[in-house]
Amino acid sequence: MTILKALLTYPKVLLLTISLLLMVNLANASNQLTAPLKMVGQGEMSWLFINLYHASFYSQSGEYQEQVYPQALKIVYQQDIDKEDLVSATEKEWRKLSLNNKQYQNWLTELTQLWPDIKKGDQLLFRVEADGRGLFYHNNQLLGGINSDQFSAAFLSIWLSKNSSEPKLRKQLLGE
Repeated sequence: MTILKALLTYPKVLLLTISLLLMVNLANASNQLTAPLKMVGQGEMSWLFINLYHASFYSQSGEYQEQVYPQALKIVYQQDIDKEDLVSATEKEWRKLSLNNKQYQNWLTELTQLWPDIKKGDQLLFRVEADGRGLFYHNNQLLGGINSDQFSAAFLSIWLSKNSSEPKLRKQLLGE
């Protein structure tokens, strides 16, 4: 029996084969977005026994150097999250970090336009190019970006600042 005939005869095998190919393609696309960067660290974000997401941080050298780009932060979500909740959480973190309210209000508007609702298993990748321009990818598809090195630094500071609200995750992302 040929492989094609077997796949057509057994629909579950066909679905499994297609699923595996999609997963391999997704992994390869993700690797291309972080190449030639090196992973610095990775960690889990949980809240009251609920896993929210898995995060990985990448830099060119494999070490964290503040505002030395390119860098990338990859988040794989373990829960469904509405984009309004993502934007609200971002605002809350920037407020905790004492960022300039007038400045980040414009960024929040842009993020509301860029980000989709997130489903369990979705990946959101933020890549900062050498010039400081930040680009967002959802499941390896370019969403768009914010052309500001100030935005890029402020966004990454949510996870990487010494004043991050999640110091344990920060240490994991920095490989400490």
